[in-house]
Amino acid sequence: MVNFAQVGQAMFTTFISLWIYESSGSWLLALFVAIFAGAILGLVVHLLVMKPVHRADASGAIIATFGVLIALQAAAGMIWGGDPKAFVPPVANSGLEFAGRIWPVSWYDLLIFAVTSFLVVVLSYVFTRTSFGLAMRASALNPEVARLCGVRVSRMLILGWALAGSVGAIAGVLIAPSATLSPNSFDLLLVFAFTAAVIGGLDSLVGAVAFGVGTGLTLSLVTGYSDASNAPIVSLALLVVILLMKPDGFFSQSKSRVV
Repeated sequence: MVNFAQVGQAMFTTFISLWIYESSGSWLLALFVAIFAGAILGLVVHLLVMKPVHRADASGAIIATFGVLIALQAAAGMIWGGDPKAFVPPVANSGLEFAGRIWPVSWYDLLIFAVTSFLVVVLSYVFTRTSFGLAMRASALNPEVARLCGVRVSRMLILGWALAGSVGAIAGVLIAPSATLSPNSFDLLLVFAFTAAVIGGLDSLVGAVAFGVGTGLTLSLVTGYSDASNAPIVSLALLVVILLMKPDGFFSQSKSRVV
């Protein structure tokens, strides 16, 4: 299910991470607390909101994620205020100096690339090479058949929402030092991430990341040669073109599965 509250969950757990960092001074501790908080928040959203709504109306569950997003943004504003806050990166975020010139890449950019690559490799392996990953995919693809095969679908859904919350928390903590943190600071990421996921294929982790990089490069060119406000327009234009040409995405898998 497409979860439009993902950026709200990431934002909320990033605020928690910032609070831990300001209290302890440890960026690594703040990251681990954010991962744990993301899992708990994903679990709470699933049990209190998504599960009851999905039983009544499957399409209504997707709409409910917008309500969760608005609620999380309002809660963050009441707890931490609406003023933008700075999140200090663990390593230098300035351009690397090499061969007598400064390159437009920082150690923090390399850290983000390394963490993203690690997550893609690990999650791809889990989803395609382990019984847990196959059970989770079966629960998402066809819950009724998965139950008949002995899969505890309810448990898989709980673990899936917790996992999504944790991964979103990691993304939020990594993104925050590159910008300012506020209740609405991640809103544009929803547009960019959804565009990348649709282009790559909603059922393909590798496709989403690959076209996430491609979409990011395209938007960087747009903001570099024109106004930054054109980036969301270009992103939506790309989304419309792909939906017309290849609505399933470039990396979408076949409908049949062998388990």
